[in-house]
Amino acid sequence: MVMGNQDIGAWDAELHRSGRVVFAVRRALAFGGLVVVLILAGIPIVSVVRDLDTRGTWFTIRVALLAVLLAVCIALAVLFLLGHPRVTVNAAGIRFAWWRQIPWSEFGGTTLVTPTSGLAAPYLTIISTRGTKLHIPQTNVEDLGAFAAWLTKLHTQHRLKTNS
Repeated sequence: MVMGNQDIGAWDAELHRSGRVVFAVRRALAFGGLVVVLILAGIPIVSVVRDLDTRGTWFTIRVALLAVLLAVCIALAVLFLLGHPRVTVNAAGIRFAWWRQIPWSEFGGTTLVTPTSGLAAPYLTIISTRGTKLHIPQTNVEDLGAFAAWLTKLHTQHRLKTNS
């Protein structure tokens, strides 16, 4: 089940059932991102293939850079298809990807950011009391307002448990 497309009730049920809720990148959006990455990678590939008959220093440099670009594309494709970066909410706090975490004891609130540019998508900023920020994109959670309300509710529940 894709948790990012569900509602608060489903999130609560999953949290009580398994002890955590994982919001992976939604498949349709991951596929769209993968298509964009592959199109952008195709431009230099065509350039190198077009110049296969003229080998020189610049050709060697372009082939080396192309190899790096292809490695990055493959890594991004694997991450997209596996649903990374993931948002995980559990009893310890909120984790985005595998390196950024805000424990419930440091939860400072949320801010919904709606960019004025037509190219940028809305995202949720989660702020810790130490100044750490997590930016949760809409690729993980469709209804960011409901997600913010749910996180605030969980923080209140955690605070009540620790104070009693």
